[in-house]
Formats: sequence, structure tokens, C-alpha cells
Amino acid sequence: ILYNKMLIEKIKKDLVNHIKSGDKTKISITRLLIAAVKDKEISIRKNNDSSDLLTDGLVMEIINKMIKQRNITTQTYIDAGRNDLAEKEMLEAKHLSVYLPKQLTEKELNIVVDKIILETKAITLRDMGRVMQVLKEKYNGKCDFQFASNLVKKKLANMG
Repeated sequence: ILYNKMLIEKIKKDLVNHIKSGDKTKISITRLLIAAVKDKEISIRKNNDSSDLLTDGLVMEIINKMIKQRNITTQTYIDAGRNDLAEKEMLEAKHLSVYLPKQLTEKELNIVVDKIILETKAITLRDMGRVMQVLKEKYNGKCDFQFASNLVKKKLANMG
């Protein structure tokens, strides 16, 4: 269980280092991340008795969600002609991404999805849940699951 909490410990240590270095952007985004993780931990505890449910996978999901929010906000700012604010959001997303494993490229994800479709013997859209489950188990934090889901759907629709 100690392994499952290593990422949040690294994030907390990084916060101390950011405070020592005085990097305001990194301090701010790291505090936001820790707060989001604590919030998730509280909601998990309310719904469950176990106190060791906060895994690295869950922390990576939170990070991915925060990055996705920043990407959406960045686009909104660019559309509004506020490049200064867009740059701030992009910088925050970049700081958050250091905690994620290397992301699969589109080409790599295509290969992985094809492999999982073969492994699970998926042939119709009804098999999509099985494919996505394996993908999430093996590649949590390594790809955009919204994009992966669309890719799986497209591939299975073409098979059926």
C-alpha cells in the first residue's frame, strides 16, 4: 500500500522545494493539486471505511482532469485574444504533467488498442466496455481516455 501513495508524497516534497525556491506558479499549482487530492480522499472516506484507497492511479486521474481543464481554458483565452492568460494556463498544465508517465502517442495508442481488441476478442460495440477496462488497467495515466474511447468505438464500429 505504501507504493500506492508514493506519488502524493513526491508532490508534497516538491511543494516544499518550490516554496524554498520561491517559484510562485509552481507553489500555486502544486497547492491546488494537493487540495484536489485531499478533496477526493475526503469524498472516498465518506463513502468507504478503508483509509488506504488513495492510489497513484487515482492521483494521476486527478492530474489528467486538471490538465484537461487547463487545456480547455487555454483555448477559451486564445479565442478571446488573452494570450497572457492562455500562457499561464499552459504553464500550469506543463507543471502538472511532470507527475504523469510518458503519454502514448496517437500511433502507439492505435497499436495498443488493436492489440487489446485482439486479446479480448472484441468484435462489436457491445465489447467496448471490456476493451476500455483492459486499457484503463494497463495504461492508466498514459493516455487520454476520451480520445482512446472514440478510437475504440470507431474501430469496433468498422468491424461490426
